[in-house]
Amino acid sequence: MLALKNVFRSFGDSIVDFLYPKICIISGERLSEQNSNSFIEDNLFVKIETADVKEFREFKAALNAEFFFSMYVFRHDNEIQTLIHYLKYKGFTCIGEFLGEKAGNKIINNLKDSMKDYQYLLPVPLFSSKMRKRGYNQSYHICKGLNSILNLELIEKNILRTRNTRSQTGLSYEERVKNVRDAFTLNDESIPLLMNKGIIIVDDVLTTGSTIKEIVRTIKQSTNAKVGVITLAVVKS
Repeated sequence: MLALKNVFRSFGDSIVDFLYPKICIISGERLSEQNSNSFIEDNLFVKIETADVKEFREFKAALNAEFFFSMYVFRHDNEIQTLIHYLKYKGFTCIGEFLGEKAGNKIINNLKDSMKDYQYLLPVPLFSSKMRKRGYNQSYHICKGLNSILNLELIEKNILRTRNTRSQTGLSYEERVKNVRDAFTLNDESIPLLMNKGIIIVDDVLTTGSTIKEIVRTIKQSTNAKVGVITLAVVKS
């Protein structure tokens, strides 16, 4: 009976794959059964431009963080821009988890000693109305992928976005800083939780860093927590 059920399941999967084949969102080609994911060909994925670790110290200083890591380079119309667009706006949360896992593996393989100082992962929060409209927080799914490797505690409700800021797109650096000033708050229960601990803020893309820098400031003005930052990508022109 079990063997017969497996036959029917396999047949059903074949029908679904025939009617709704998995297509690479970059090339438009059908993905093979051996492909490691359901959205980009492996041979294209391995060629994606990775971030330069030599620049991490400069990002860390700019954000006032104790740790910084980013996996890829985000350029206009490159593969990472397309992947993150599908993650943020088309419901492909699996992309966040897949890329988060890849970043987690690279961190463990190259920066494992740095992780001993951190206990928490925090996705950059969305304002409540944006969360309702989108239905999910893309940074949370990146955290899930990271945490499948890093095995930290994922916290969401400790820092809230209390103001619905306008889009940062098209704003100057000074306007971006002003736009997110005092847009976040740390709830009272979080202050003792984070004392003498380490927290890593997680986001999809680092552009100017104004949003993340404001979250770092919010945490540090009320606690002595060590704060790190992980993003999937950094913007390059």
